[in-house]
Amino acid sequence: MNARWPALIACSVVLTGCAGMQNPQKANLAHCRNQFQASKAENYPLVLQEGDQCLQNAALPTSLQSVIYAVQADAYNNLKRFPEAVAAKEKSMQLAVKPDPRDNLDLSYMYRGAGNPKKALELVQYNLDNGLGEAGKGSGFHMPTYYHLGLALTDLGQYREAAEAFSTGLQRQPDYAWGYYARGIAYDHLGDKDDAKADFVKFSQIANKKYVLAEQKAKLDEYRITLP
Repeated sequence: MNARWPALIACSVVLTGCAGMQNPQKANLAHCRNQFQASKAENYPLVLQEGDQCLQNAALPTSLQSVIYAVQADAYNNLKRFPEAVAAKEKSMQLAVKPDPRDNLDLSYMYRGAGNPKKALELVQYNLDNGLGEAGKGSGFHMPTYYHLGLALTDLGQYREAAEAFSTGLQRQPDYAWGYYARGIAYDHLGDKDDAKADFVKFSQIANKKYVLAEQKAKLDEYRITLP
């Protein structure tokens, strides 16, 4: 669950309140609250069900609609229903008063899942070209931007450029385990087995084992690396 949503939902309800609704008595926010609770519990089918019912309320302020669509997008993403995730995320961004540069990174990930790495790369490149760092314009770029840049480049077969992107990100956040794994994959594709193994070893040492996927364990096994 995106850590920004509790604050966004609270702000949407508190700041717009009844002023954003023609008839407050008709505004049933129960489904919206249920959607957030389901997201917190990682019950993604329920997230979609409650979100759809919440969005049927025409009196919802636009800012709250944007948040609900964002939560929907995350649920679709976790269910690997990537085309629907893309559609929901784009709707959320269209409704947002001020889109967050991080939304482009989230959308980039979803486009990759949907099999469109070219569009994924365009979204990250847009942030880079326009100076849209993770914290806003002019704030500088950190691991999230370079990580998503590297992932898109990897999917496009541009492995050397991908490795460089991951390296730049790791200079800014050297404790990000997934950056080492992703760079290791790029090195692996380049046939640079020594550097790939070094990155996979580092990944195995600092990654949270709870989130290591079967395919990642298989790659470590290929290099005869075991998780501690």
